[in-house]
Amino acid sequence: MSRLPARIDDLPTSMVDVAETLGLRVVLSLIQNFGGCDLRFPVRPGPDHPVIKALGETDGYALCHFLNGEKLYVPHARRPRSVLADVKRMEAQGMDRGAIARALGVSQRHVRRMSNRSGDDRQPDLFD
Repeated sequence: MSRLPARIDDLPTSMVDVAETLGLRVVLSLIQNFGGCDLRFPVRPGPDHPVIKALGETDGYALCHFLNGEKLYVPHARRPRSVLADVKRMEAQGMDRGAIARALGVSQRHVRRMSNRSGDDRQPDLFD
């Protein structure tokens, strides 16, 4: 697993504006809690909203106010790894793709790709 960025210049482009406005600490907390997920930031978040719970009231409300009504993909800033078996196991346990992505530290897109795989990636011999 790679380390989280230490400077604003090391962040993915999508996170730079947030870091410049609210600080690197808020972005790193966002990445740690929601990395790999698409989030929609409500216009009027309640205290039970996942962003408010994860970041705390001050940072959570500030972030929701800044990204008022927007949808944002939060990069996970981690090195990819094979998670096919983990995804299949967690789906069999009834977990949704967002929860699986957070648990494994990968994106929801990656979970979807793994979920749609049959487990055998070999190309069949078309001329056999």
